[in-house]
Amino acid sequence: MLQRRLFLILSLAPIVLFSACSDSMTGADDEPMSEIEIQQYEDLDAVGTDGSFTFFSLLNGGIVASEDSATTGWDIAIRGTTILTNSGVSGPGDGGAILLDVPFDEVSIAPESGYSTDSEESLAIPTGSGNGWYSYTGQSNPQFAILPIENKTIVLKSGNGSHYAKLEIISYYKGNPDAGSEEFASLQTRPDGRFYTFRYAIQQTEGLRELQ
Repeated sequence: MLQRRLFLILSLAPIVLFSACSDSMTGADDEPMSEIEIQQYEDLDAVGTDGSFTFFSLLNGGIVASEDSATTGWDIAIRGTTILTNSGVSGPGDGGAILLDVPFDEVSIAPESGYSTDSEESLAIPTGSGNGWYSYTGQSNPQFAILPIENKTIVLKSGNGSHYAKLEIISYYKGNPDAGSEEFASLQTRPDGRFYTFRYAIQQTEGLRELQ
């Protein structure tokens, strides 16, 4: 009898262990959890000397060939200070964006609605100093510089409309230089502009809006 009880206990142990593992891989509402990682991309070339944009997939973490610009395979496209979303007049996708005056690390969930899309009248991510993600210093020090606005987070819907992401632009200049340095202050020694460094986090699970 003792041997039989011991056999039953050992037989049930794997079932209990498997059940515990299964519970840890799901959320409170039994939806699968997706691990969120913060990625950083350095020196994205957005010079656009021939008028072209640089297309980027947040979901895949890399540049998308311009030949694929007519697909939903990209999420943002950048040229100079202009950032397009794969939506409206800019692409065939179901993307869009919301600009939040909230620090990147404090954006834990993407809004459910309210995403702007690109139109002939305006872009989802507005251009112009103080209108979107950057300010232009003009005659102020450092002169004639494009500087990201602090605590500005861009929340995006992916080109396929199924994933959410948050993005913060860190620098507009090659090598992510110190904007407070003497080298940056001088137009003779300032690194080239239109080379983006940014960080982002994207929800890999379709439909989930949690971003950390």
